[in-house]
Amino acid sequence: MKRTFLVSTLVLAAAVAGGAAVAKSPKDGMRFDKDGDGKISVEELDARQKEFIAKADADGDGFITKDEMKTFREARRAEMQARRFPDGNGDGVVDASEWNAAMQERFTKLDKNGDGVISQDEMEKKGRHRHHRR
Repeated sequence: MKRTFLVSTLVLAAAVAGGAAVAKSPKDGMRFDKDGDGKISVEELDARQKEFIAKADADGDGFITKDEMKTFREARRAEMQARRFPDGNGDGVVDASEWNAAMQERFTKLDKNGDGVISQDEMEKKGRHRHHRR
């Protein structure tokens, strides 16, 4: 029972983090119970949810503790802050070289085929990816 609750909690956390709808109904939380046995197993999770659990599970024991979840959330917030305010040298201000380096990194990530230009297709793929995360 404890393991079922933990897996259910992890699935719900992964769904929220991944932007998925959380349940068949807002209260039951069992959307991910694909075999209908009333329990959510790791095998019923999709790849995105498994990836979330693997990233958050710092000690690799297959469970996410409150401390691991807190650490994971804090790390995600720090990453988002660094993208918004790319202060590379930590002096409290962003100069042109720091801004340009951050923009170059973003450009490189968008330019999937490395041809030095971002095509409409590359932008659309990025947009779909971000939309699914919400």
